[in-house]
Amino acid sequence: MLQIIFSYQNATAALERLNALLKLKSEPEFAHEGNPVEGRSTNGISLEHIDFGYAEKQVLHDICLNVEASKTVALLGHSGSGKTTLAQLVLGLYAPQKGTIRVDGVPIEKIGLDVVRDHVALVLQTPKMFNDTLRQNLTLGRDIPDEKLYDVLHVAQLDDVMAKLTDGLDTMIGKDGIRLSGGERQRLAIARMLLHEPNVIILDESTSALDVQTEGRLFTSLCDYLKGKTTLIIAHRLSTVEHADYVYFLDKGRIVEEGTPKELLDKKGFYQRFVQQQTIK
Repeated sequence: MLQIIFSYQNATAALERLNALLKLKSEPEFAHEGNPVEGRSTNGISLEHIDFGYAEKQVLHDICLNVEASKTVALLGHSGSGKTTLAQLVLGLYAPQKGTIRVDGVPIEKIGLDVVRDHVALVLQTPKMFNDTLRQNLTLGRDIPDEKLYDVLHVAQLDDVMAKLTDGLDTMIGKDGIRLSGGERQRLAIARMLLHEPNVIILDESTSALDVQTEGRLFTSLCDYLKGKTTLIIAHRLSTVEHADYVYFLDKGRIVEEGTPKELLDKKGFYQRFVQQQTIK
């Protein structure tokens, strides 16, 4: 009798999880009416009057943000200000309640989310790693020469890590990359992004686990690659964003300040206080 009760409880829990999955809505499929990424190495991204909120809270309010093709734009703001949500909206992981997201002037709904995601790379603060070899985590199953793999690992400042791995590219990194440090996982994710050669790059706190010296070397190494690529950098460190062409400051889901770094320093507002705090640290 006890066995029957335990089996029933386990089955009930499994059914509840299954029912929760069945209640999820399918992602909308959009027709491919325009393809501004085809034949181009980079593209501009614009968000026009975007509103977004979860059931319990409004997160973004009337966001207008423009990242011109080949430019580097920094998005700053305190934790919980909506920066990561904004990045996820660009990839269509959420749909805005109001407003339009465009790639080179074409709404992402007309391009198709599959096309957008294939050409816009989002590197997260906590990247996903698979319980497989370092090679497979880099290539995701594609056939890529070792020489190219070592090239991107070099750019990502992983030479010292590779030198310590007796199995090299065939080293198993464990579930979620547990055999690597947080900073090594972040750099591996950046190397993976470099292999993908996206048109647009979004770096969402993607170097937060690195010390300032390693982060500085990484961005110096990335400079040549990022030159000519549309890049949106979401960060909390001055060293990450000081070379941006343009800066937006997000506070409580609203853009409260925007301009070039020099313009914002002269303005003596949110950005200047951010710089002062970083300098004191």
